[in-house]
Amino acid sequence: MEWLPYILHIMINLKKGFNKFLKDIQESSPNFKKTLKEISPISFCISLKGHKKIFISINDNNSDISFEANNTQFEINGSLLEILYTIISGKINTNLIKGDAELAIVFFNTLYKSNIDFIYLIDKYFGNLPAVFTYAIVNKVFNTAEIYKDDEERNLRKRLRNISIRLDRLEAINGT
Repeated sequence: MEWLPYILHIMINLKKGFNKFLKDIQESSPNFKKTLKEISPISFCISLKGHKKIFISINDNNSDISFEANNTQFEINGSLLEILYTIISGKINTNLIKGDAELAIVFFNTLYKSNIDFIYLIDKYFGNLPAVFTYAIVNKVFNTAEIYKDDEERNLRKRLRNISIRLDRLEAINGT
């Protein structure tokens, strides 16, 4: 019984953290935000072999992630390597999907084609140095800088990075 308050506290913080992370992803990719609004609410389960099932529901500001079973539209069931291969290659193995396969494919394509700015997310969550190192590694591996086709998008991302850097500096000055 004494573990119950501790478990509830972790679950509440997990939901808040997931909602914040989802907002940050939407911030880094306007395409993802638009498409996600079109297909939400969406509820699914990720079942990795040898691990507990993860239940995710996405619905604007009321998104949730938990380990407790709830009603889902589809389930992604496979090993970690199978799921990573699917994410990296962009080729969906329909044998991994149980339930509404069409919705799962639309959701996967939303993620895959949304051009999420991972450098921005790394900068926001881990700081400037990891973001710089990641940016350098990506440039070295792919032998080219990431170029955004749209000038407006490029300028917007540049302004967001500058604001993020200024906020980091202000936080450092205030000691928070």
